[in-house]
Amino acid sequence: MDDRPDDASVPRRVDITGSRGIQVGDNNAQYNLFVVPPPAGPVVAGNVPQVPPAFQPREDLMTQLRLAGPGVSVARAVTGLRGVGKTQLAAAYARECRQAGWRLVAWVNAETTPAILDGLAVIADRLGIDRTGKPLEALGAEVRNRMEADGERCLIVFDNVTDPDAIVPYVPSIGDPQVLITSTESSVTALGRPVLVKVFTEEEALAFLADRTCLDDEAAARTLARELGYLPLALSQAAAVIAARHLTYPVYLARLRSYPARKYLPPARGEPYPRGAAEAISLSIDTVTAADRVLPGPEGPEGLCLAVLGVVSLLSPDGVSREVLYLGEPAEAFGAGIEDLDEALGLLASASLLTFTAGTTGPSTVIAHRLVMRVARERAAHDGTLVDLAVKATALLDAYAKSLGEAWQNRLAVRDFVRQVTALAENVASEPRAADDGRLLDLRSVTLWCVLELGAGNLSYQAVEIGEKLVADNERVRGATHPKTLIVQENLASAYRMSGRVGEAVTLFERVVSEQRRAHGESHPQVLTSEQNLAHAYRISGRLDEAISLLQRVLAERERTQGETHLDTLIPLGNLAVAYQDAGRVGEAVLLLERMVAKCEGAFGESHPNTLATWSALADAYRAMGRVGEALPLLERAASEQHQALGDTHPDTLVTRHALATAYRAAGRASDAMALFKRVLADREQVLGESHPETLASVNGLALAYRDMARISDAVPLHERALAGLERTLGAEHPTTVAVRGNLAEARAFRKREAGS
Repeated sequence: MDDRPDDASVPRRVDITGSRGIQVGDNNAQYNLFVVPPPAGPVVAGNVPQVPPAFQPREDLMTQLRLAGPGVSVARAVTGLRGVGKTQLAAAYARECRQAGWRLVAWVNAETTPAILDGLAVIADRLGIDRTGKPLEALGAEVRNRMEADGERCLIVFDNVTDPDAIVPYVPSIGDPQVLITSTESSVTALGRPVLVKVFTEEEALAFLADRTCLDDEAAARTLARELGYLPLALSQAAAVIAARHLTYPVYLARLRSYPARKYLPPARGEPYPRGAAEAISLSIDTVTAADRVLPGPEGPEGLCLAVLGVVSLLSPDGVSREVLYLGEPAEAFGAGIEDLDEALGLLASASLLTFTAGTTGPSTVIAHRLVMRVARERAAHDGTLVDLAVKATALLDAYAKSLGEAWQNRLAVRDFVRQVTALAENVASEPRAADDGRLLDLRSVTLWCVLELGAGNLSYQAVEIGEKLVADNERVRGATHPKTLIVQENLASAYRMSGRVGEAVTLFERVVSEQRRAHGESHPQVLTSEQNLAHAYRISGRLDEAISLLQRVLAERERTQGETHLDTLIPLGNLAVAYQDAGRVGEAVLLLERMVAKCEGAFGESHPNTLATWSALADAYRAMGRVGEALPLLERAASEQHQALGDTHPDTLVTRHALATAYRAAGRASDAMALFKRVLADREQVLGESHPETLASVNGLALAYRDMARISDAVPLHERALAGLERTLGAEHPTTVAVRGNLAEARAFRKREAGS
């Protein structure tokens, strides 16, 4: 659950997750239930680019893509400079496969790791792979396994790969699927059979220009093509301007040579575009800008095309959903209605400045080539309009944030939102007036909260990365004690705790609590929320007396100000019970948890995730008291219900299953305990990572189950692994570390006695 501050633009997280933590309230639980019917007929996943005007088939390259048979690699690595048409070549092949009735045609934008994972999740969904509660990496691995086992007449395109290592885990290496990888990085040829895409041949360039412009002047066309280095992207820009303004080739060439673009658009390192490419794009932009004035609107929305292109150039290079561009009140972003936006998008597309992907499972995506985006940004910076464009993009993304709802309800949209905001922040970083704008800082705060809400484990590294940059920028712009800075610091502390960096989390939480108390006094709701987060971190770090004292104070204040049944009161109630159990005060924990179960069942019903988490905590407390007969059926029921509502790898499910395995041990069912500990350990390694304290708890649990079965040789190395990991993450004197050290000593002593006998 999140307590939102008075300014709801900066969400705050309440730390109530972790081992046996209690979550209460509609906003703090993540329960994902997807019912996916098996696909019927050909499956298309992702957005395949549409056919561009005057497309040149390039049959020699298409023939290389069609090669198949014994000894031919599963993957094709399509490489070449930017703007030579790699993506369009791959798209043509994908459309050909779709028309031939292939079983799967999938398109993955592969510029960043988050985009790769999102694209693979879409494929998993279309293939009917169960996504419930699974991390995105696991879904990607399942897609690969499915393709390797049954990939005949299946195609996956990884478009615009910038880091070959990022796709290695997901590229099938055996079986019958086909994989296309497009990239400017020549190193991707290590992943598949190389297909080098060069600029157009002179014949292709002349055919393209003639088709687009309808001009019959081969000699002048040849001169222009040479000037542009036969680069397909630059030729596309030139043809669009020539056709729109009814120019001749010589007139266009003269304007191209006199264009001052390179005065403020120097070639980027690693982007060896032919002379004239940037100028050609700028001429295209000028042509569309001139046509802007004829767009309809109550006051004539002059400059709409330029604004739309500018905003798109500040967002993710993976593209932005067309529906996102329509969000919010018209005056917030573009000052135009949907019809005007549609016309502007059409003009930009006709000028080859934007392209669309055909939406198969949703709205189409608007994409600009990366060089077009760079030219648009550089022009805006030179013309002094970059800040205004950033304001428009911020307003658009603010409307996007308000449309998302709960993070667990639409994970792919949330991850796309995070990508868009991150791209905006990076693209305006050189302009302090835009980068330091409070509205953009608030949007970045929302992305941090979104990543935290999506769950711990494989996303915790991203939360820390976002949080550290955001805290530094807030402290620089707003000051270290500004209320919004404190909330961002608190969310960063949550990210530290989720990633196992508990000591750093405690230090940061303590700093926030101190500042909150100084600003608001002892009883303010924000102070109580911060104290609750600090108490949770104290408990995780083994400082139980401090955790209990603080939770008792928070609970008393919540009961006094909000009543015993308020949701904000139930959270510290449950966490206090867990702290009591950790401190050995199990009887007191049981009394609190029984009280809490009754309140949750009355407020939410028996199948609600909050109730199930409370059942799990109560059952584990019963087990700790020796009441195993009461604990087992309650844990089994909770685990079954959580499996249905949350999925196998949700943190709540894993906590309950770990507790159930521990109860099996207590009941003398060592074989059942061993099997369940193995399953939980594998899932926690995947979701949380191998060094997370909860993962190490499962390592230790499995070791104890092996000891129960007299498999000491298997138990000792697991105890050693758990101890080494806990010493690194929690410290040598943490109670859990001390307990595991004792377990290891006992196992070694037992092994020594066995060897002596």
